[in-house]
Amino acid sequence: MAQFKTRARALDLLGRQQIAGIPTAINELIKNAHDAYADKFDIDFLRCNNLLVLRDDGLGMTKEEFETRWLTLGTESKLANKKSSLPPIDISKPRRPIMGEKGIGRLAIASIGSQVLIVSKAKLRSKEYDIVVAFINWEIFELPGINLEDIVIPVREYSHMPNAADIDSIKNEVIQSLDKLNQKELIDDKDFEKIKSSITSFKVDPHQLSLQLQQGFELTNGCGGTQFFISPVYDTIISDIEGDGNSDEATKIEKMLMGFHNTMTPDHPTPVVDISFRDYRAMTVVLSAS
Repeated sequence: MAQFKTRARALDLLGRQQIAGIPTAINELIKNAHDAYADKFDIDFLRCNNLLVLRDDGLGMTKEEFETRWLTLGTESKLANKKSSLPPIDISKPRRPIMGEKGIGRLAIASIGSQVLIVSKAKLRSKEYDIVVAFINWEIFELPGINLEDIVIPVREYSHMPNAADIDSIKNEVIQSLDKLNQKELIDDKDFEKIKSSITSFKVDPHQLSLQLQQGFELTNGCGGTQFFISPVYDTIISDIEGDGNSDEATKIEKMLMGFHNTMTPDHPTPVVDISFRDYRAMTVVLSAS
């Protein structure tokens, strides 16, 4: 008996290579925040750190939800049966139609940058949940000869907002898993050293950033939401923000934001998600001492 097998690069084909650039990818993540009943979605680009931070105050995810939904392709968004359940809703708010139904948002992140740290905390559930943290290096999924089951995605839980030491520990777990693939000769020395260098260079301290960036996205005391820390960000983001120098034409980022809010239509409804974009051109954050 034979079975289908999936190469890791299938995610690259379905995600990064199917997304028409960074604004489109961000738009997909805003749709996911909308579906999670978020009221706010903030985008912060720290140029000097080459770091993009995306945060929402939605329902967030438990560890089980992250593993069975976010890390599972083809999950059901509208269909429910005895083997699946609909995503959680916020009954205190009007019911929202699902926008991100194809599950492409999670793969679209690979179109923004080569590495992402996901931090999420569930709210409005039956109990208080810990903060879920995961780290993904998308370069691994571009390697030939690697199956999806060969790749380790570390998922951990913390009772506190993770700091630089916590993230370094998660990064080391990924490096150790790559070392095992290297020893099995599933990846060669050159690719191993290249990706190891990328992982090592990822410097993010979510706890410190939560203190320095715009407040209102705390993940403690009953609050929840999902945050993405993406670095390094692909160079195209600069032209997406600044445009081609024609001040009379909206940039790609501006078009994306206006398109989502649709505020140009007469008698347009009030947007249910308040979106903010901040471009820190000079601010440098010390994200890790290591």
